[in-house]
Amino acid sequence: MGPRNIELVEKAKLFTQDKLSFCTYVCLTGSSAREEADEFSDIDIIGFTGREQFLGEHDLYFQGDIVQVEVKSILEFPNKSLFSYNPWHFKYLTESIILKDNNGELSKLQGWAKSYYASIQGQRDVIHDVENIVNGRKYYAQDQLEKRELFEATHAAMGAWAEAALLYQFLKYHTNSSDAVIPNIENLAIMNELRRSVPFTVQSPVDIDRIRGTLSDLRAYLRDHGFEHIPGISTIQEDLEAQKTERLVRKEQWFNLHWHCYSEAFLIILRASQQESFTEYFQQLPSSLQQGLNRLGFITLSTEAIHTLIHVTDTLMELSRETITSEQI
Repeated sequence: MGPRNIELVEKAKLFTQDKLSFCTYVCLTGSSAREEADEFSDIDIIGFTGREQFLGEHDLYFQGDIVQVEVKSILEFPNKSLFSYNPWHFKYLTESIILKDNNGELSKLQGWAKSYYASIQGQRDVIHDVENIVNGRKYYAQDQLEKRELFEATHAAMGAWAEAALLYQFLKYHTNSSDAVIPNIENLAIMNELRRSVPFTVQSPVDIDRIRGTLSDLRAYLRDHGFEHIPGISTIQEDLEAQKTERLVRKEQWFNLHWHCYSEAFLIILRASQQESFTEYFQQLPSSLQQGLNRLGFITLSTEAIHTLIHVTDTLMELSRETITSEQI
């Protein structure tokens, strides 16, 4: 474990002692738990408590570093039956570091989870779980195509291939790192199709100030309109976004950078739209903000491009199934 990793793990322990005394279980996730932390890394923590007043997602600074904390109800503490129902949701346990475990149950669960995800049955369960997610997005995209709602279909198809790519990476490379998704599929034959079909043009170098400005404007608009409670729109998130983009700029991973910024904006808008359709909510945003988001990838793709994204999704799912087949030979 490198010096930066050691530093962040120790800070996570101190944070847990100082700020999460009300939690029964706490674990560290993300790059620090994977021993991949660098100067741009933050501290990601998940805690479980029986005290409802502390539930939610919180961003804050602690001893100079950003901490992202998600406090869940103790009723959400995973068990084996929940794994079989929704294993994709608990994959973080494969690479987490336990920070607090009052009765040893988290340690037992983590040991079982690592064996489960390494097993053929566990991997089949994960594929089935992700298939349900991906198929929902694919079928929605296809339905919107039939209705000529191409904007809606575009972004449903974008969500489908991204989830399939995360699954492929998890099974093939045994990591949950979002930064590694694009590098881990870059050598696949479908990458050329993906590059031609996504709703953003990858240029080198990327206009970072413009991208950051659009994301900052989106967050500021939502904060001004009563959405302070939505995860991902705090001013601290803007600092974190700056760190993440700087990391990818230094690596000259331009496609990866565009995809991350698009995905971040998409999730923020999706959370804010609530019961409205994505298209309807987007069209209500100020025209200047819409224009900035257009440059970020919020445009309407052609029917052909949408079908290509669906094909990329199907290929990634098939490659994920093949990872299990190869283990059985």
